[in-house]
Amino acid sequence: MTDEINRVKCVVDSCTYYQNGNKCTANMIEIQPPGASDTQETDCATFQPRSS
Repeated sequence: MTDEINRVKCVVDSCTYYQNGNKCTANMIEIQPPGASDTQETDCATFQPRSS
């Protein structure tokens, strides 16, 4: 794991990069798709399911 990304809040505790305190430890975050016009159209492409 890396240090958390400052100023990013993540509450998806089923993600590999989730850290307690709603922090994200991914090296980068990719939000898709281009041309989205509202939050309903966006997606975190960085998400990886946490392995059991």
